[in-house]
Amino acid sequence: MSSSQPFEVDPDVASLWWVLAVSGLLSVAIGALLVFWPGRTLTVVVWLFGALMILTGVVRFILAVFGQTSQIRWLLLVSAIIGVALGIVVIKNPDAVIKLVVVIAGLFWIVGGMIDVFRGVNDDTAPDRGTRIGLGIVSILVGCVVLIWPAPTVLVFAIVAGGYAIAYGILEIYSGFRLRAA
Repeated sequence: MSSSQPFEVDPDVASLWWVLAVSGLLSVAIGALLVFWPGRTLTVVVWLFGALMILTGVVRFILAVFGQTSQIRWLLLVSAIIGVALGIVVIKNPDAVIKLVVVIAGLFWIVGGMIDVFRGVNDDTAPDRGTRIGLGIVSILVGCVVLIWPAPTVLVFAIVAGGYAIAYGILEIYSGFRLRAA
């Protein structure tokens, strides 16, 4: 089917066009922060993540000690201890966490890119087919670059990730409005 022919989109899917648009706007905003304040943005994100883990651990500890459900107390207690311990490690070692995230992000982009290419190639009725294939190829390339050269600097990664987030966000916004028009 060529892209000029009409296609049918599931009305339930089409009604969620705004999810892609909002996700795209958030991606662009986060990408801009990473591009313009890479070091500070990454460190703050890691600290917030560590603080969230500690907070979650404390809440689970309180639920384990004072909660009504005795069957899961031990699970809550184990989860609380792990959350607080990992949160402390994350806050004390933000650089190591950032390096690990770089590797995980590279792998994520490669796998996600392969999925987008596969989706685009196999679904010739999708209104965003070409965008998906293009996005998938870009994701694979960015993921490979990050895995091949992770050490030069985390700031370069942040800037590359920011640029990627901006491009991805713009394409998501486009896809959302394309889906809305379908």
